Amino acid sequence: LSSLAVPCKSTTPQKLEKPPPKPLLSDLRSTPWAIWRDGPSGQFAREPEEEKEDKDPCQTGSGSSSLHEDSVPEDTSLKQRHSCPFLASDTCFVATARECPLLVRGGLTMSSKNSRNLMMRWYGRPRSVLMVIKQGDEKLMATMQDMADWLSSVGVCVVLEPQVLSDQPCLKTRLKSVRTFSEADRLNDCIDLVITIGGDGTLTWAVSLFRGAMPPVLSFAAGSLGFLTPFSLDGWVSTLTQLLDLRQTGRQLPLTCRMRLQVVVHHQSGVLPRNGQESSSKPLRIQCLNEVLVHRGQTGSLAKLDVQVDGERVTLLQGDGLILATPTGSTAYSLAAGGSMVHPGVPAILLTPVSPHSLSFRPAMLPQSATVTVTVPMSARSGAALSIDGKDICQLQLGDYVEVSMSPNPVPTICCMNETKDWFSSVHESLQWNRRKEQK
Repeated sequence: LSSLAVPCKSTTPQKLEKPPPKPLLSDLRSTPWAIWRDGPSGQFAREPEEEKEDKDPCQTGSGSSSLHEDSVPEDTSLKQRHSCPFLASDTCFVATARECPLLVRGGLTMSSKNSRNLMMRWYGRPRSVLMVIKQGDEKLMATMQDMADWLSSVGVCVVLEPQVLSDQPCLKTRLKSVRTFSEADRLNDCIDLVITIGGDGTLTWAVSLFRGAMPPVLSFAAGSLGFLTPFSLDGWVSTLTQLLDLRQTGRQLPLTCRMRLQVVVHHQSGVLPRNGQESSSKPLRIQCLNEVLVHRGQTGSLAKLDVQVDGERVTLLQGDGLILATPTGSTAYSLAAGGSMVHPGVPAILLTPVSPHSLSFRPAMLPQSATVTVTVPMSARSGAALSIDGKDICQLQLGDYVEVSMSPNPVPTICCMNETKDWFSSVHESLQWNRRKEQK
């Protein structure tokens, strides 16, 4: 009888593969914008001709709602082309005898941080805006709804995060034209402007949504410190009216290109354990706005880290950790660890030790071209941990190493006044820098 028995089928449920997400914003195309250096030599490139059919940016379908790449006519008077300190993906270089304006499509990419006194202007009105808001504040949520209504009324397509629409289902009823995105969407190709409402953390989160190049960012202050949020939320109507150029004054906007770091994590065994995610055999690549922190983690012993710059071994850190910060991040953790404040226009990478077991290990500043490699040596007593922009990324075992260099994708943030005035205003108001009574 046993030979006639029918084998039982396994009742273990099979794991169904999740279908890949579909893009939700494929019908949107970002509006080209120009960037150039301000000053007597600055000259604005000739504007491209607008499309004959101006489609509704919020209308779904296969049609494009922005300027096509071939819709920018060639200016025969500006045929001279030469190398420029900017290098943009999917861009058009237009050179003149006086200046080298840059026409940008699909987010800004730069090969150099030589970006002082930059100005920008859209070729036509921005048609799609991604709004990122600080969560958990009902007052801010109400302001965001008013702002989204206002933007929709002037013909701008408003895009919100999927999580916001999931947490606030009533938004779909009130904001009927609001849209969202999926992981399959390339936001830099379909978003003209990013608006953040919150603090510096909200801006950092918005930046993390873009894996590569970014469109311009407008930040309204609604947080605690606000180093990176120069615009007052109370005057948002006036600010957006001027930014969208509704009065057709041809206003040019001051711009700060904030340097980002490119971080690549290598695991000695080839399999990288990631926090909250499955292990991967591929190197982990992350963009960083503020700082990269390699620290001792939960262990009570000193971290032991080997530091190389451009392949040359420069020092061995023994302490709580090491910070590699951008000029934007110089007023964050690096400042608390004894690092210097650095103007956002300075092209540099800050190297700041955290509680080093040495009286002579002082912070240093490296050039933008440097590649810094931080390795957990085999002689270390324990591994280390990696955090980027305040978020835990992964654990580092003996032999693992992290490569940090300047990212070609900066964050173009719109200034309230200009780069220098905005920065000194933030350190004066937020840190009370050099505030004392004047000597009589």
